[in-house]
Amino acid sequence: MGVLPYIVDGSPESFPRLVLENSRRGPVAVNFWSPRAGPCFVAMPRLVRVAGDYGGRLFVVMLNTDEYGELARRLDVHALPMLKVFRNGEVVGTLQGVESEPELRRFLGGFVDQGSAVLQAYESGATQRAAQLAAQEALAHPDDPEAALRVAKLLVLDKRPDEAFRLLDALPRERRARGEIAILHAHLALLAAAAEPDDAPSPSARLFAAAARALLDEDYETACTHLFALWQREPGYREGLARKAWQAIASLPMPADVRSRIETHTPGDD
Repeated sequence: MGVLPYIVDGSPESFPRLVLENSRRGPVAVNFWSPRAGPCFVAMPRLVRVAGDYGGRLFVVMLNTDEYGELARRLDVHALPMLKVFRNGEVVGTLQGVESEPELRRFLGGFVDQGSAVLQAYESGATQRAAQLAAQEALAHPDDPEAALRVAKLLVLDKRPDEAFRLLDALPRERRARGEIAILHAHLALLAAAAEPDDAPSPSARLFAAAARALLDEDYETACTHLFALWQREPGYREGLARKAWQAIASLPMPADVRSRIETHTPGDD
């Protein structure tokens, strides 16, 4: 298609990447059309205009059923034009036939506007409202770990790190152990440990608490030294939390000489 960067042509080979993977980051609309079906040429320009107004918050994949009829049949496409919206790898909405542009906008807005409302609330300074909206989105998409991450970030911005930690800590282990979620979870675990009484029951727990207190004092080098010692002593402590917490601190802005000294002692994989 090539009209806009977020409107592309699809095929059975690209479907998993363009539709299923992208739908885990945001809504993806798949437009099933045929060059032999006149109504498709009425509906398609309207879809392009609406998608353009969303400015990339809606990803659109055009799928020619003349070329890829088998895929269309597997997805229960029985009339044209047909629009299916995917979220988290599943179809969450279907629109059949030629609708007016306002009707099309209302249909797609149900999948797009919730995310934009979160952004608008945050940008206006209403971080508590943004966190509430993001939490609603997370409840609506329980299999989307990115939704929980967005809520946690907004809770931190709203100065509610304890709630953010409890949210991420409640995720299944395999979800909270990956990528940005793992780093934020580790950072929040350090903050939670710093608030606990100084009576840690084990040497490993005392090292982690000492790292947490150093982080609060913005003594990143000392915090990372304690975490490196913890990793050497017990790499599997709290599911490898020492390495993740070290990564969380290393991601913070700091003087180049401090970063250089920190990076000489990097915990390895647990």
